[in-house]
Amino acid sequence: MKNNKKIIIFIIIALVFSSAGCSRSENKDEYQENLRPGNESSAQQYTPGRYSAQGKIVKIDKDGIHVQEGENVNTYKVDQARSSNYFLGEYVGINKLDGGTYDAVSDQYYDYTQRRTSNGDEIKRVTATVGEVGENFITAITEMGDLKFNYPKGFNLKEGDQFIADYVENTKGNELLSYFDESSKINATVKEVSRDTNGMLRVYGVSDDNREYDINVDSDTITNFAHSTLQEGDEIVVYPEKTDGNIPAVVRAKLVVRRSE
Repeated sequence: MKNNKKIIIFIIIALVFSSAGCSRSENKDEYQENLRPGNESSAQQYTPGRYSAQGKIVKIDKDGIHVQEGENVNTYKVDQARSSNYFLGEYVGINKLDGGTYDAVSDQYYDYTQRRTSNGDEIKRVTATVGEVGENFITAITEMGDLKFNYPKGFNLKEGDQFIADYVENTKGNELLSYFDESSKINATVKEVSRDTNGMLRVYGVSDDNREYDINVDSDTITNFAHSTLQEGDEIVVYPEKTDGNIPAVVRAKLVVRRSE
């Protein structure tokens, strides 16, 4: 009888360990499945950090890549052959390597269509017509109704002009961050993409009316795409900060939007 009890206890213990082993195996299989391409969002719960650091490139020089992370700018020593793949204004992920060096990759998690300020406030965008222009405010007529922007800096459009507004909502109302004059925009086809010695993206484009442009996309230029993904044949809309009268005309771009097919 005692021997039978010992056998039963042994069987119970064996079943417990067998069950625990299966559970660990199933968890491991689930983890590996989550790491497969296409399931990155599921795998994030198992991954504490995607990169060692991530942010916008504001400078590239002999010291490496200077990356703006929130309100701070940090420098990472990245091999020049690697850093030459990226441009000023592009968002990258930084991975630490041995020997105090780093690698840079395009930040696949950054959404160029969903922007935020350094304080984390969502930047909203609306197409509008200028309504009233006051000393400390303007009104914008939109499809969703009228908006009021307080204390716009350097606003020089007049009533009836069409524009695009980038703004944030805060306790004081709507704050206008940037605006883009619709009458100044250039519709162009990308003919050539190059990179200058400072890492700035330069685009040779031809407009719909066959005018040639040398479009400079610097660290302050807003885009809806990763700079290194722009290709010959892409259709873009350019909102200039400044344009000269040369041929091709040199354009300092405020906003560049790649048109979808």
